[in-house]
Amino acid sequence: MKIAYSPCPNDTFVFHAWAHGLIPGAPPLEVTYADIDMTNRLAAGTDGPDILKISCAALPWVLDHYALLPCGGALGRGCGPLVLTAGS
Repeated sequence: MKIAYSPCPNDTFVFHAWAHGLIPGAPPLEVTYADIDMTNRLAAGTDGPDILKISCAALPWVLDHYALLPCGGALGRGCGPLVLTAGS
């Protein structure tokens, strides 16, 4: 199975166990590391990887040949996920 995602810490953390064969029974991955602009372009083509991490803004243009998975999102200001705590 082919997958493409960025080499940023968020993405490498999310996919680490799968990419390194640490999930029993999961299919092996052939990983391509690329920045988000490149993964968006790969998704827009017809011969891209089986799985891609793309920007939310690119989603409407790829739904004819990719499906959105109900996992893997990151929410943040600037970059990276937000860490939230209860106010004191």
